[in-house]
Amino acid sequence: MNFTIKTNRRFFLIAFTSFAAFTVFSSCSSPQNNSVANTTTKNTSAVSSANTSTTGAKDKIKVGVTPIPAGEILEFVKKNLAPEAGLNIEIVTFNDFVQNNTALKDGLIDANYFQHIPFMEDYGKKHNFEMYAFTPQIHLNPVGIFSKKYKSLKDVPNKALVSIPDDVSNAHRALKVLEESGLIKLKPNVRPASPKDIIANPKNIQIKEIPGAQAIPTLPDVDLAGVTGNWIVQAGLKTDKDALALESTNDPIYAVTITTLKGKETDPRIQKLYKLLRDDKVKQFIKDKYQGAVLSIP
Repeated sequence: MNFTIKTNRRFFLIAFTSFAAFTVFSSCSSPQNNSVANTTTKNTSAVSSANTSTTGAKDKIKVGVTPIPAGEILEFVKKNLAPEAGLNIEIVTFNDFVQNNTALKDGLIDANYFQHIPFMEDYGKKHNFEMYAFTPQIHLNPVGIFSKKYKSLKDVPNKALVSIPDDVSNAHRALKVLEESGLIKLKPNVRPASPKDIIANPKNIQIKEIPGAQAIPTLPDVDLAGVTGNWIVQAGLKTDKDALALESTNDPIYAVTITTLKGKETDPRIQKLYKLLRDDKVKQFIKDKYQGAVLSIP
């Protein structure tokens, strides 16, 4: 595909900036939470904390999240439900997906809450460790198609530049939304689908795969962007109102849930955490706060 020098340069700068930002911001968390930097630099302390069940503080649990919406949802549970349930939740905030799962693998956290099952499975295969996901899941960050240039998909020109997430599961989701919108057609029964599986492309749209965190910063440089709901909420947009097309909620496989290392799923602290996140009060909080941009799973 041919892209303008301006767009390539903008993407390069955004990618470089995003990498630098992850290096800096992944060591930050909200004021009430421990920072990732503290988790990393105090390795011995963190591992000890992650294994507090052996020291008698069995109701303390350390959970990795991304800031929005998972971090906000877990903060609601921590303040409103956990005390009565006898669970002491320590929230560790990560600003990217890699470090969150790395911390889980290294035993720095007991569980995390940010990913859906296909992402978890793909990540585990690539990094040679097995995780366990609790089902039914907790919430869905629906993928939407967004644009700063067009108000309708009918206005999208030939050879439009379209960005989608570069991880296989979310790329599949974005491509399915593009297919349901009539912009492309994919090979039937392929899952996960990639741009190589496009068999019809009437407008000859150009697909560019980028890290999810770059979707919003690069939105002005593309004609369309497939973006997951968590990035949209962080940007202050409304998935249900601003999206030109939106992922169907009929397939909950892409809903987010609690994950932990395989073999730790029977830990009573993690089971208690999962039960709290599935509470009806959490469902109501999600409905009231996100107004359709984040959806709870029945």
